[in-house]
Amino acid sequence: MQLIVFDFFDDLGSNPFFPMIIAGIVFLVMATTWVPILKIGLVAAHAEVKREWKWVFASAFMQAGAVFFVMLPLFFNMLLETNMEGGPPVGLLLGLMSLGLFIDLNILNMFHRIGIKKALIIFLFEIIPVVIIMSATLSMQF
Repeated sequence: MQLIVFDFFDDLGSNPFFPMIIAGIVFLVMATTWVPILKIGLVAAHAEVKREWKWVFASAFMQAGAVFFVMLPLFFNMLLETNMEGGPPVGLLLGLMSLGLFIDLNILNMFHRIGIKKALIIFLFEIIPVVIIMSATLSMQF
């Protein structure tokens, strides 16, 4: 005798929109963790300029938009090549990640005027929950 809960999850897993539902939940979790961690990082780094919540939200959205724009070629590569057995090319992945890191650090430095070293520390604070959430999501089997 199966429980009704397991039947619900079996039906949910066969739903074609299930990965999009999971992606939406992951996006919400990352958005709700990223902004407070950015605020905590700015306070810990003793940022003198634009530490209010409205500027923290603006900075977070600018960072996310810039990194998404930089990673767009990787997304297109993943969409257009359906039979990628080894994943995306390592050179493309490392190059885009380096460019994204460079742009993200400069946005933090330009927006909050904290310096590159403090921006790197804040970036490391921000990236830890993103890596944990993404690795947990990717470890799920759909």
